[in-house]
Amino acid sequence: MSQITIDELVHKAEAIVADCFSQAALSAGSTGRTQLSNAIDAINQSGSVAVFCNWLRYQMSREDFWRTPGKNGSFAEQIYKYAQDLLRRDAENAVAHLTNFLGFARRALVALRYLEQIPPQLREVRNE
Repeated sequence: MSQITIDELVHKAEAIVADCFSQAALSAGSTGRTQLSNAIDAINQSGSVAVFCNWLRYQMSREDFWRTPGKNGSFAEQIYKYAQDLLRRDAENAVAHLTNFLGFARRALVALRYLEQIPPQLREVRNE
């Protein structure tokens, strides 16, 4: 099993946000920031990946934001898949990893227009 690093969480959050919102950046707006803040609250309050995933399915039924499509599935579907991956790889720390990941996703959403403005030499080469 590979170790889950902060760098992985940041890169995955940026990749999912870019996949789903590259064409719809303006429509995510404050709703997206609020929804991701609510997601962070949900994982922190529950302390359970299963409860968070239940919350995520509920939100998907209520908020268009979570259904925003990407090449790899909707925003919620991609987060759900990654939450399950974190749980499978490191069940003991999955809640903490998911909390960090959601925080990085919120930051990526806020900074979406600027994600590609970091010079390539400063970006880490990574295997995906």
